[in-house]
Amino acid sequence: MYAIIVGGGRVGAVIASALIEKGNEVLVIERSAPRSDGLRERLGSCVTCGDGCETAVLAEAGTDRADVFIAVTEGDEDNLVACQVAKHRFHVSRIVARVNNPRNVNIFKVLGIDATVNAVETLADGVLYEVPGVNRTHMAAFQKSGLRLIGVKLPDHAASIGKPIVEVPLPKGVSIAVIVRNDGTTQLPSDEVILEPEDEVIAVALPELEEALVQALTR
Repeated sequence: MYAIIVGGGRVGAVIASALIEKGNEVLVIERSAPRSDGLRERLGSCVTCGDGCETAVLAEAGTDRADVFIAVTEGDEDNLVACQVAKHRFHVSRIVARVNNPRNVNIFKVLGIDATVNAVETLADGVLYEVPGVNRTHMAAFQKSGLRLIGVKLPDHAASIGKPIVEVPLPKGVSIAVIVRNDGTTQLPSDEVILEPEDEVIAVALPELEEALVQALTR
């Protein structure tokens, strides 16, 4: 599968890491040169600097052969324009967009965007995540599939500390996307990556598996 992601912020980076880890071809388009340079250091040549709203940039990215197009910038107008170009100019069959203002959700739906991610709920969860005792955040919710992108922070006492993620008894159906270290660096799950206190484990799971996921990582 070939996925194009417009927006190289935290959500875009996590989605890209998860797709790459699953063996997919990915291209991240980020307008900010400093941000794209930083992301390229972590993900490699699959990151390019450019404006994902511009037809020429999307043409060069090979959008006409993309299986999925994901726009997750911090601007609703940019996300909507990028998605419309991908849908109507390059005929991408699967379009996903981040919506920062809840009032705009219906606009995205009317214009044929396949799935939207509510950034307001994500922001609220992110604030709560900084409150002592709160160990999870909902980074995204995909309406059509029902899946959630969930971040779980590991406390010092967790039994999972000192183990590779592959040895943690996670619920069946949960997919680990990436591990974010306390210093902000990222690691893809593997036998060599040992879990440490304050790691943030980013996972994709159905809502009914969330509590079991949190318990497996934090108990």
